[in-house]
Amino acid sequence: MKGLCFFFICCVAGAFSGCSDSNNSQGNTAHIAVMVTGDLESRIVPQDVSRNGETLSLGGLARIAAASREVRSAVDGALLLSAGNDVLGSFYYIFEGEPEMQGMKMAGYDVVIPGTHEFDYGAAVYGNALGFAPFDVLSANLKVNDGAVSARILPYVIKEIAGIRVGIFGLSAPNFALLCNPTGGGVQVDPDIIPIAERLVTELKLQACDVVIGLTHIGLDWVRKLAREIDGIDIVIDGYDREPLYEAVGNTLIVQEGSGGEYLAVLDFTFEGGHIRNPSFERILMDSAVGSDPEIQELMETYMAAYEQGLSQKIGESLVDLDAREESLRRGETNLGDLVADSWKERFPEADISLVNSGSIRGNRVYPVGPLTYLTVNEILPFQGRIMVVEMTGADILRVLEISASAIRLEGDGCQEDNRAPTGGFMQVGGLRITLDLQNPCFCGRYSGKELEQIINEGSRVSNVSVYSDDDWVGLDPAETYRVLVNAYISDGGDGQYPFLNKALEKIPTSMVTTDVLADFIIRHTPIAPETDGRITQTVTQ
Repeated sequence: MKGLCFFFICCVAGAFSGCSDSNNSQGNTAHIAVMVTGDLESRIVPQDVSRNGETLSLGGLARIAAASREVRSAVDGALLLSAGNDVLGSFYYIFEGEPEMQGMKMAGYDVVIPGTHEFDYGAAVYGNALGFAPFDVLSANLKVNDGAVSARILPYVIKEIAGIRVGIFGLSAPNFALLCNPTGGGVQVDPDIIPIAERLVTELKLQACDVVIGLTHIGLDWVRKLAREIDGIDIVIDGYDREPLYEAVGNTLIVQEGSGGEYLAVLDFTFEGGHIRNPSFERILMDSAVGSDPEIQELMETYMAAYEQGLSQKIGESLVDLDAREESLRRGETNLGDLVADSWKERFPEADISLVNSGSIRGNRVYPVGPLTYLTVNEILPFQGRIMVVEMTGADILRVLEISASAIRLEGDGCQEDNRAPTGGFMQVGGLRITLDLQNPCFCGRYSGKELEQIINEGSRVSNVSVYSDDDWVGLDPAETYRVLVNAYISDGGDGQYPFLNKALEKIPTSMVTTDVLADFIIRHTPIAPETDGRITQTVTQ
């Protein structure tokens, strides 16, 4: 693999047994490479990213193609696999997966598993994408009502690579319903993945495989559970957590790659005497040094040019003005704040509450009655943060709301500027009703950088907090656990004003970013006419 730029290389010593006790290839020896990408998210051409203060141009299917071909040239046999979420957002909506699948086909992908993004716009759109995808698509526990799509998704596949029989099975996230609410429904996941995996491994052994690979989109906790509890899985490749990882759990090697196609992960090993020997793991940086496939690059650039034009096309219209003025958003409820918060709640109906920091909603103006485009949505939500599901107690939610209320400044309210939330930290809410009494003391704390060192005053501005549940409004229970939607910035503590969110009971990244959720909501409900409904009531007039 001479000439490629490696991020790191690590090895796990020893031999790992192949999948079959009576396989047909124990006498064969082969040098094998398993290449992996995950969460391409429609990044079909190189994009500028910041790394350690330096801007780098990384990724793109033309570079992945060039790098993977050089890897293939250095081994006896290879596989190029995707761990899911190859499509995303407005690009996927406009082209319905054609550019991504065309590029992946030309790059030589062998097997993929659908993530959650693939179904963001429903099974029919993913079915259109699969029309351009000649490679195998796997998931044993994904249930799709669309017959044509269901027929394309296999529980497993067997590939013969340099005389070695490699069995690959697929498993999708048990919490799929929490992460994705497909347009039109008709997509479910069987969460009972341990017995499903046991059955698949047994079947692959009976078919005389030498190596068994689990290609999954389930998360590291589930992957490690598979490795601990099921004998015979040699490798698990997962795409759920979006973090690069290489480790061994028992006799199972686990690989995860990051997002955006910025690296090509390569698991390299020798299969000899019925065993995986001398495995090593490399991450190849997808910069200009790896080269580029000119045919793929030209085609992808054609799609990108069409996409730029598509962004300005109308996706809906508003019958009312949308208030994005900072003086409104950062001090109380607005119809645009309600619209964003409600779009999150509709997309993820299993969540209880949505909290949208007003600083993430931009424009500082009134968006007038009239047509809405993707460019409008990108202007309203320019940071395009991923939406997270955070499990929190009612007591912690109350603290978030008190900190949020401290963002409203009143002369003489007794808290210094640096000891409270910034004005953009005021939360627009969905699934909640609250009353703010601004005559009462606000939350006040002493911070060191992004760490809350001391709470000076817990605050008492927030009262009458109720949650919409089972078609009724019920009081927030401090001891109850709730699922709360926030963006990734807030889930990491924001500017430090919400540090305890770093210690939430659980934080789960969804399949969507804020711009895509709002655009989808507008497309589904146009024409829109959001009005404030009193979900945030103030007892003092500003």
